[in-house]
Amino acid sequence: MSVALRLVLLTAILLGAAIACAPGLPEPESEDAKLYVEFCSGSGCHGPIPPQTDGMGYWNNQYDRMIILMRDAGTPLPNPEQDRKIRAYIEKYAAK
Repeated sequence: MSVALRLVLLTAILLGAAIACAPGLPEPESEDAKLYVEFCSGSGCHGPIPPQTDGMGYWNNQYDRMIILMRDAGTPLPNPEQDRKIRAYIEKYAAK
């Protein structure tokens, strides 16, 4: 087996392990989680990132940045009530 093939296989194994160990979304069936998935998955650009993967400083910056990107791209934005629920969901589960 070539070194390049070994490297590809090792990378695939490590990536698979990282994905398998990644935490899922808390309360995935809740309305707040569903809103988070609807508006915070990059319109199919990426999967939803579990809020517990980082702290509130990160999430405040990311969420505000994504709202600007969504607005500039013309994608639907959460209304004020949806925005409040998404922010509350993130805050509830962000890493402490």
